[in-house]
Amino acid sequence: MSEEPKVERSIADELGKLGQQVANAAKAAWSSEERRKLQAELTRGVEKLSQELNAVLSEAAQRDEVKELRARAEKVAAEAREADVVEDIRKGILNGLEALNRELGRLVEKLEAAPAAPSAVETVEAAGEQAAEAVEKAAEAVADAAKDLVEPKAE
Repeated sequence: MSEEPKVERSIADELGKLGQQVANAAKAAWSSEERRKLQAELTRGVEKLSQELNAVLSEAAQRDEVKELRARAEKVAAEAREADVVEDIRKGILNGLEALNRELGRLVEKLEAAPAAPSAVETVEAAGEQAAEAVEKAAEAVADAAKDLVEPKAE
């Protein structure tokens, strides 16, 4: 019986060491050069995408067709305020956001349930692909709602 406390203490010591090792591994992964390079690359990519989108949107905003479309959209929006169309669009946007949340929830579940720890690059790539799919589904739902605003269904 005198060995039981020693065994328990040894198990507790090993569990404590294990916890420390896990913490050290996580800290090392976060501090890794690979993670920093990936983060810098992602930051540059997002910045470039933002610049390109801003340039395209600025150019498009100057076109006469866009100005005409904006005026028509404002007129339709004014008319829609008095109709039930606004509620339909709200529902479409809500459905899109729900789809996005659902897809992101699935992504989180997959990431949390991953049996083996993939590299940081693989994890970020997979997360990016799944997030892009979720955003695409949500954008489709919002686009459908916007289309219904501009081209109401014949009843």
